[in-house]
Amino acid sequence: MFFFPLQQEKYFLKNYNLEIENLAKTVALGVKIAMTEQNFEGVQTALDFAKADKRMRFVALVQNDTGAEPVVLNIYPENYPWVPAGTLSDSLIVKQAPFDVGDLKGNVVIGFTTDEITKNMKDIRLTALLVSLVVFAFGILIGFWLARTISKPVLALRDAAIKVGSGDFSPRVKAGTKDEIGELSNAFNKMVTDLAAAEEKVKKAQDQLVQQEKMASLGQLTAGIAHEIQNPLNFVNNFSELSVELLDELEQEKDPETIRSIIGDLKVNVDKIQHHGKRADNIVKGMLMHSRAGGTEKQKADLNLLIEEFLNLAYLGMRSTDTSFNCTVEKHFDPELKPFDMQPQELSRVFLNLFNNSFYAIHEKSVSEKSQNRNFSPHVTVSTKKVGASILITIKDNGPGIPDDVRDKIFNPFFTTKPTGKGTGLGLSMSYDIIVKGHGGNIKVDSEAGKFTEFTIELPHAS
Repeated sequence: MFFFPLQQEKYFLKNYNLEIENLAKTVALGVKIAMTEQNFEGVQTALDFAKADKRMRFVALVQNDTGAEPVVLNIYPENYPWVPAGTLSDSLIVKQAPFDVGDLKGNVVIGFTTDEITKNMKDIRLTALLVSLVVFAFGILIGFWLARTISKPVLALRDAAIKVGSGDFSPRVKAGTKDEIGELSNAFNKMVTDLAAAEEKVKKAQDQLVQQEKMASLGQLTAGIAHEIQNPLNFVNNFSELSVELLDELEQEKDPETIRSIIGDLKVNVDKIQHHGKRADNIVKGMLMHSRAGGTEKQKADLNLLIEEFLNLAYLGMRSTDTSFNCTVEKHFDPELKPFDMQPQELSRVFLNLFNNSFYAIHEKSVSEKSQNRNFSPHVTVSTKKVGASILITIKDNGPGIPDDVRDKIFNPFFTTKPTGKGTGLGLSMSYDIIVKGHGGNIKVDSEAGKFTEFTIELPHAS
């Protein structure tokens, strides 16, 4: 801020010194001419030329012979204390110019006040200060203007972009101007609107894919479920026919003991019909429950029965695709485990998916081992156990295992180790979301390539 005033001060001081020095030279030339012509009035005229300047404080003729002290021949004002040339103080600048007239040699010495230059310097500093204040105030106004027209909109864009980056597509930026910032705001709003629409489409597509995965897993069980339903229906039909025959006998029988025996047999038959009817009903309900979308309402259910039901369905489904498939299924269910709040429809999908994967894995390994004439006994172990406030469910098979390099990816959407067309890559991803997000639990996998795979599910008992 002060660089310009300092330069101005140096400039004025230099010019002032040069002006005084030139005046001294002019007076010295006039004195030399007048003395050469022995015109003493001319000497006085030359001195009067310096006296006419209001800035002058004194002017003197000084004889300066070599080897002698300077002698003041004339000084104005009279009795003014003579000041040697070259003196520079806060109030006085003294300059001299030589003259040489025959045997007389000397200098014209002039002293000028510094009041004018001091005043000029003060004016320059005051002007510089005023200019600086004006520039500073203008800068503040420019800053406020920039903050209003650029900074605030840019910060608003930044904050909105952060929210959008976190998955919130609701922020919109107000486009208050028609400049580049306004155009950028409009473009941002359009981008967010397009992203929200695209996100909605992706969610719908994902929901459709998940539903397709659910239906695909159910479709794999169709033959097995049909076989499973056929058994209780056969029992119902058989016991119904027997009951009809017993009723015919009852109508004709007169002996009380025989009548009581027939009635006892009818009661047994009715109990069998009821038992197998409920069995068929449970299978149908399980199919419907698994195929429906949604189902996130919690209700009390028996976890052991739920697991056993879908374990049987998955096993029958695998046998429907390969009637030669056999597997030892070992079950260790905690008898102390009571019904608790859960989402049975969602959990049924998890168990069905894990059981399907286990039976598929050991089936593939069985086919591979048989092709190489090696013995292999497929084995699946399922267990439940209450540990503190949690319930642990483990599903272990002796299939080919999961390679170490893909184990961390198996819960990723669309990742599958099955051949193309055999898996969608959504089953384990869906299972992870149901366990972790839907029930606040945890699911992990342990495996050794070529030996086993074990899934462990941990559920809060009050989930």
